[in-house]
Amino acid sequence: MRILVSTSTFPSSLDDGIPRFVYDLAESLAAHAQVTVLAPGTSDASGRTTMGTLDVRRFGYFWPRRLQRLTPSGGQGMSDKMRESWLAWGQVMPFLVRQRLATRRLVRELDIDVVNAHWIVPQGLTAAWALGRRHEAKLLLHVHAADVYLLQRLPLGRVIARYVVKRCDAIFSAGSHVRDCLDELLGFPSNAQLQPMGVHLELFRRPQNADATAKRFAADFLDGYVLFVGRFVEKKGTAYLIRALPHVLQQIPHLGLVLVGSGAEENNLRREVETLGLERLVRFVGRQTHGEIVELLRDCRVAVVPSIIDSRGETEGMPTVVIEAMSAGVRVVGSAVDGIPDIINHEQNGWLCRPKDPDDLAAKILTALNDPTPSAVTQSAIETSQRFGWPQVAANYLECMQRLVNGEKAAT
Repeated sequence: MRILVSTSTFPSSLDDGIPRFVYDLAESLAAHAQVTVLAPGTSDASGRTTMGTLDVRRFGYFWPRRLQRLTPSGGQGMSDKMRESWLAWGQVMPFLVRQRLATRRLVRELDIDVVNAHWIVPQGLTAAWALGRRHEAKLLLHVHAADVYLLQRLPLGRVIARYVVKRCDAIFSAGSHVRDCLDELLGFPSNAQLQPMGVHLELFRRPQNADATAKRFAADFLDGYVLFVGRFVEKKGTAYLIRALPHVLQQIPHLGLVLVGSGAEENNLRREVETLGLERLVRFVGRQTHGEIVELLRDCRVAVVPSIIDSRGETEGMPTVVIEAMSAGVRVVGSAVDGIPDIINHEQNGWLCRPKDPDDLAAKILTALNDPTPSAVTQSAIETSQRFGWPQVAANYLECMQRLVNGEKAAT
């Protein structure tokens, strides 16, 4: 099978901090099929490159290349870029045209069987446009979150969503809330299958001698630390985690909070820490490499994912840190929004809290901290995570793609 993976978010190198879930999916598919990735060019990368085992084709969409503004970078997605720069807005149409032309050319040149487009816009739109009425390849769309929320705000968002969805042969959604929002936007059922992105489970499994290793921040936090990993944006709910910390400290006074990430809300979060007098017990450690995040997860006492539906009506699909923490045997507390309740069963494999409620979040963190080690909850979490290893996710993808190529309907 010949697959073209079309994406806007794709790393230039594996340690550049760009989310790598599309890369990991493509590599997992490449173990069983011929995979080519189509991604936008960067200021220093365009044309044909190789990453791992993947053939990566990068298209330019603005000249000079150093002025290309839409390519995700530095923790910012395309929507972030467009909010900050009129130049980025001015590059939207050239981006769409160039991506459509590149998709059409590669489908014919490589005799592609399935185009796997990530996000309705721009990839789903340009793929549907490129394949046209002749539909030279099957189209499998993966809806993540930001695309649906963007289309909800655009004047022609419903028209665009319907145009793309009606031309898809199958649709995956990262979470149930995203799927429900898509159905509401369309005005009819999308029949999207729930499929979160995967995790390299073997990286996160705790070694047998983990307790004997030196732990980061051991000297700073005598009671260990709670960990947050993610971008500092409103929908991540990080401010509510900071506000919950004083309630937790009343019972566990030497517990620390480690915040991994960067983003537009960082200065506001730092001010929140100062206002609450928490500077001694909160560490902003910036963006970390994949390996460093693995170590932080293994060492932490609880991983917290306090996501919310933000002021723009947006939330996440399914934060992969939930599955990463579960696979490491770490207690996980998450908000009951979007894809998180699809994975966490309250008090079975983790704990769910009410979003935007610091008191309830603090109570759930304390419950998790008081859970014995090891426990039935953490064992169940490890078992849950096994469904989301990359080999299993790739197998789900390939089963769907094979059905499409064989002319069968995708399972719903």
